[in-house]
Amino acid sequence: MNKVERFRVVLLSVLGGIVVVLLVYGTLYSLNLAPGIGTTTGPEYRTLDRDLQTNPITVVEFFSYACPHCANLEPMLEDWIDDLPENVEFSRIHVSVDTLTTRLAKTYLVLESQSLLEENHRRVFEAIHDRNVTFLSDDQIADFMDGNGIDSERFLSTMDGYYIDRRLKADQEFASNAEVLGVPALLIGDKFMVSSSGGIRQLLDTSEWLIDELLEGRDPSPEAEADDSDSLSIDIAESDLEIEAAKPIEADSNEAASEADAEADQSSDSPVTESESSTP
Repeated sequence: MNKVERFRVVLLSVLGGIVVVLLVYGTLYSLNLAPGIGTTTGPEYRTLDRDLQTNPITVVEFFSYACPHCANLEPMLEDWIDDLPENVEFSRIHVSVDTLTTRLAKTYLVLESQSLLEENHRRVFEAIHDRNVTFLSDDQIADFMDGNGIDSERFLSTMDGYYIDRRLKADQEFASNAEVLGVPALLIGDKFMVSSSGGIRQLLDTSEWLIDELLEGRDPSPEAEADDSDSLSIDIAESDLEIEAAKPIEADSNEAASEADAEADQSSDSPVTESESSTP
C-alpha cells in the first residue's frame, strides 16, 4: 500500500468516525437527552418576579401530549417524582395554544378529575408518538378512552362540562403569568422556571438542585446571591478597618513598653548612695 492509499484509508476512517459521532449526537438531541450547541451544563433557570412558595415547595410541570420531548421525559419524570422529598408537591398543567392542544388539555383535565391518569396518561403519549394517532375530534379521543375506566358518553359530557372549562381557563392564565416559553418546563416554588433547552437530564438536575436549596432555607435567586456578595464585601471591608484601627494602638503599646524597659535599665545602671541604701 503506497502513501496515497494509506492517506485515503486514514481520511475515510476519520470521516466515518465523525459521521458516527454526529449521528449519535443527533439521535440524543432529537430525544432531548443532549444539550444543544451553546447551552451550558450548570444550573440554568429564570427567576420570575413573584413571591416564592415554600410551604409546601410547589413543582409544576408544563407539558403537552403533542410534545415529543414531553413524551421522552415522562418515564424519567415518573421516577423523579417518586423520589421527591416531603414538603414538595407536584402537579401538571397541559398548555393549550391551538385547537388540538386545547382538546388534549381538556383530555388531561378529564383524566385528572376522574382519577384516571395512572392508567391512561402514558396511553395518550404512546398513541400519539408511537402509533402516530392524531386526535382530530372529541369523538375520536372519547372512543379511544371508552372502556379504560370511563365510557365515551361520560367522557364527552365531562369534557364539555363547566368544571373542565373553568380549569382550562385558569391553567391558561397561570401558564401565561408564569411566562412559559416552551415545553417541557418545570416551575419550582412558583418562582424559578427551568426549561429543557439543555436536555432532559439537566432539566431534572437543575430542578432537584433548586429544591435542595429551598429545603436548606437558601434563596437561589440572583438577587439574593448579589445581596450575600455585598454583605460579604462589607464584612471584609469592616474587618480591614478594624485591623487598620488596631495598628496605632499596637504601635503605641510597643513604644510604651520600650520606654519602660529603657527607664528600668537606667535605674539599674545609676549608682546607689550610702544614704539611699542604709536604713535609719
